[in-house]
Amino acid sequence: MGNSLADLVANLSVAKFAPIMGFSACFGSPMLNILLGIGISGSYVTHQTGAPYELTYSTMLFVSTIGLLILLAATLVYVPLNDYHLTRRWGIALVSFYLILMITNITVELKSGSVS
Repeated sequence: MGNSLADLVANLSVAKFAPIMGFSACFGSPMLNILLGIGISGSYVTHQTGAPYELTYSTMLFVSTIGLLILLAATLVYVPLNDYHLTRRWGIALVSFYLILMITNITVELKSGSVS
């Protein structure tokens, strides 16, 4: 999908002409935005303060990271084994696992008492 409606339109346009490039754009564009966003802003803060930028890690961040890495690893294994065909069943499985991950995140956050 991407980060915005513009990304969605661009990815759909690319996918009509070259499906594998559309698939790559769905992963590449958000990854580039995240890496550049964190890299540039982190470098700026570090340069301005002269001290490393300290990140706080929560249980919810850990659960999200592990869950999304599992989804990515499963996709990296499944897609080549399925001759690079993305089936409806796999899409439903990914969305279902993502919903389970979000419910787990909400449960973890509510049990931690961070939500007022």
